[in-house]
Amino acid sequence: MKQVVICDANILIDYSNGDKEIIGLITENLYQIKIPLPVWEEVEDLSDEDAAILGIEILEPSMEQIYEAVTMHGGGLSDEDRICFIIARDDKALCATNDSVLRKMCLDNNIGVLWGLEIIAQLCDTQNLTKSSARKLVLKIAQENKTITEEIVTRFIERITGKGG
Repeated sequence: MKQVVICDANILIDYSNGDKEIIGLITENLYQIKIPLPVWEEVEDLSDEDAAILGIEILEPSMEQIYEAVTMHGGGLSDEDRICFIIARDDKALCATNDSVLRKMCLDNNIGVLWGLEIIAQLCDTQNLTKSSARKLVLKIAQENKTITEEIVTRFIERITGKGG
């Protein structure tokens, strides 16, 4: 059985900007991706049909989880980020996010975290994606997402090739 990953919107937005088919490779080969419905609603470029085809499971948070998220104080997280945290905690799942505040909250509570590009590198490690395809994908993602800097892209390429540039 594949490990469950609760996915934040920022990861799926990056993947859909790069090539949404990467999500199918991830769900086929690495992880079971689940996304809370309020978070899914932030991902405008993917439809419910895309989710079904790509293997994304959309979760409806319980009333208790929603209540906890909206009454949680401090931390600088949105309600959607809090829902990701709560569901990852409750389901003993990993949390995939590029949001540093959500990552810190998860790590502080012993919830494993993944960067979006880290999952793409894992596809290379398992030989489900070529290094060349991964490099092109990450360059395309970085064009759309300005928070993925040249330094991050360079580190990614070093990670998948074992060398610089």
